[in-house]
This record gives sequence, structure tokens and C-alpha cells, in this order.
Amino acid sequence: MQSMMLTRKSGAALVGSGRGASARSVVVRAQAQEPTSSRRQMLGFAGLAAGLLVGANQSAHAIGIELIDDKSKKLDYNNNIADQARDVEIDNNIRTGRSAERADKKFVVSRVNESKKRIETDVKGYIDSKAWYFATQELRRQLGNMSLDMNTLVAASSDKKQGAALKKDFFTAVDNMDFAIKKKDQAKALKYQEESVAKLGEFIAFAT
Repeated sequence: MQSMMLTRKSGAALVGSGRGASARSVVVRAQAQEPTSSRRQMLGFAGLAAGLLVGANQSAHAIGIELIDDKSKKLDYNNNIADQARDVEIDNNIRTGRSAERADKKFVVSRVNESKKRIETDVKGYIDSKAWYFATQELRRQLGNMSLDMNTLVAASSDKKQGAALKKDFFTAVDNMDFAIKKKDQAKALKYQEESVAKLGEFIAFAT
């Protein structure tokens, strides 16, 4: 019995000693972590204080808002472009500015000439390098306003029948070029590209 009690006591002592060791290790670890945690907190407080100081300096150098009185510019509030764009009762061509740009024949001719130049250079360059996707996209970009611009020039001409015929010839050549590009037929694409440029040149000569 004494031996068993001694064993139990010794076991309890061992357990107790184990618990005491683990407790001491925990205390040591906690004591080791406390300075690190304190340093991090101090650094965080220092950073916050620095941020507040920078914000204070920036607000101290803030520039005042300059107020401008539009009445001094003598704007026409009854015919304001921004108001026209929002007025749904006005014709859409007027609100979007199409009527104004089409009323200027010189501007319309310059835009058609620019498209002709790009079909002659950019589209041809893509066909030469067999960059079929870029050739198609560039052709689409140049044809975006082409039909409307040509209609504007035809309406302003003295011979609307001839103008319509020249426009049709141009778009026939363009359709053939577009189809050749889709088929990746370089020879035919170059042929109809040259024809398209020539037909568009004839139309421009007629319109001007």
C-alpha cells in the first residue's frame, strides 16, 4: 500500500511538475511576446499620428474654390446646345448635331476625302499583309458615315440621278472587296480595293 501510495504521490508530483513546467513555459512565452506586441502598437500609433499630421498640413494648404458667374459671359440661355441635347421634342438629327455638320458641305467633302485616303492606304496595307480581320474592321470604320455623307452631297448636287448612280457604283465595288476579304482572296481584294478608290474619286469630283 505504501508503495502504491508512493507511486501515486510520485505520479502526482510528476504531473504536477509537468503542469508547472508548462505553466512556466506559457508565462515565459507570454513575457517574450509582450514587448513585441507593445512595439507593434507603438508603431501603429506613430503611423496614425503621422497620417493625421500630413492631413492637417494638406488641409492647411488647401486652395479655395473659384466661383465663376456665367452671366458675365452673356450666354444665350434660350438657344443652349446642352439644353437642345436634352430636349426630346427637338428632332434627333438636330439634337445629335447631324444637321449642323451636314449643312456644311465643305466639312462633308473633307470627311469623304479622309475616308477615301484611308481606304487607299490603310485598307490596302492590311490586304497586302493579309491581315484580313484588320482590313475588315478598317473598311467598316470608313463606311460608318459614308452613305449618309454621299446622300448629303447628292442632295446638294444639280444632277441627283447621276450622283445616285456614282454612289451605287462605289458601293458595288466595296461589296466585292469586302467579299474578297472574307474569302481571303488577296488578288481580288486588291483589284476591288483599287476600283473602290477610283469610283469614290469619281463621286468626289462630281460632288465638288
